[in-house]
Amino acid sequence: MKKILYPIFLALFTLMAVSCDNEPLEGEFGDPNGPGGGSSGGSFVATVDGSSFVADQAQAASAFETTTIMGARATGESISFVFSGTGTGTFDLGATNLATYVAAGSTNPYGSTEGSITISEFTNTSISGTFSFTAERVVTGEDGTEETQTVQITEGSFTNIPNNSGDGGGGSGEDAVFEVELDGDLFESEQIVDAVLNEDGLLISATQGNRQVGFQVFDPSVGTFDINAETGEAIVLYDSDITDVESTAYASSSGTLEITELDMANGTVSGTFSGVLQDLFMQEADIQMTNGNFENISFSTDGPTNIGSAVIEGDSFDANIFPVVFVNGQIQVSLDNDLDEEIVLYFPESISTGTYSVTDGSLVEDYSAAYNLGNGGSTTTYHSVPDSGEIIVDSFQNDVVSGTFSFTVENSNGDTISITQGEFTVDVSF
Repeated sequence: MKKILYPIFLALFTLMAVSCDNEPLEGEFGDPNGPGGGSSGGSFVATVDGSSFVADQAQAASAFETTTIMGARATGESISFVFSGTGTGTFDLGATNLATYVAAGSTNPYGSTEGSITISEFTNTSISGTFSFTAERVVTGEDGTEETQTVQITEGSFTNIPNNSGDGGGGSGEDAVFEVELDGDLFESEQIVDAVLNEDGLLISATQGNRQVGFQVFDPSVGTFDINAETGEAIVLYDSDITDVESTAYASSSGTLEITELDMANGTVSGTFSGVLQDLFMQEADIQMTNGNFENISFSTDGPTNIGSAVIEGDSFDANIFPVVFVNGQIQVSLDNDLDEEIVLYFPESISTGTYSVTDGSLVEDYSAAYNLGNGGSTTTYHSVPDSGEIIVDSFQNDVVSGTFSFTVENSNGDTISITQGEFTVDVSF
């Protein structure tokens, strides 16, 4: 699922700022309805304590002399890197050049203590390389005792991972302003480095010297948004020195961001924000954000607007993130509301208009579905019950598929959930 894990959010910041999460990945990244599968072409694989890791999705990004790479499985298991450098070479991994491993169903990540990552090929569009590292985490037992756990990541490699580099578009409109007081110290933007509205929401970042402040609003509109990084509707990020990999980075732990004006016709946005910034590794004192103000910031749009909605057991579901993956001859479209709920629709690569009764997804030419429900760090997966409903493809033009759906899904315990009044429009272009 797309739910961002707070301790590794720094490693994903650049990815969010310069990429669109619905960019599909080609290659065989495993069975969409189960584990396994090989890899050819674009791939991200490793061995984790002797067990095979094959990513369902992988992305990279490079900006501000920093590279981030992440491979993730549908189970929530992931491996990610953030290191100083934007080219080929070998980079030591530890507390500065950071590698992170997150086990399936966990929100407590392992952080690298030693190892290395080697970039063998680096272009503005793709990255290839190898890696291995040791990582640790501290687990607190019910009796309050702490235990250090270690994981060994070996035989890691990635080939032709899409690399999103460069700025995200947008910029400053006439009389544009971006400023905020950080513990009373005025941050006043010298440059808007990213301003884009896409399927991830509204993303804006600005720099003053080596400092950078940015925010993401997942479902932007005129209104007020909670900016708690773990549970909120938006997030504010602050990097005290983007040129130094050892600098302290912060994410908002409380506060609000208000969009006062959102002019879609002219592509400009204005608003205010305030709250508390917390060190991502909780080692430094919190920073108070006051008098945050952005005015007349012009933003670019990235592709057509995706939509996805449904009624789940009588409750409304509205998606705001739309990952698309090409897997083993199928197109996997995820409708994610970023609240630990996800509806997944499976199409054959040769999509055509028509009405299709849902199946269990055992054949690549099938139209099937799944529903993932998160609960306290774990995820329960429900698969579509054969012949319990339909996926209707009303249109498929210019790589944009749209239609409706309704069906019943069932988990391994036999519990069922009814999903009705589903609608979708998603760009599935390569």
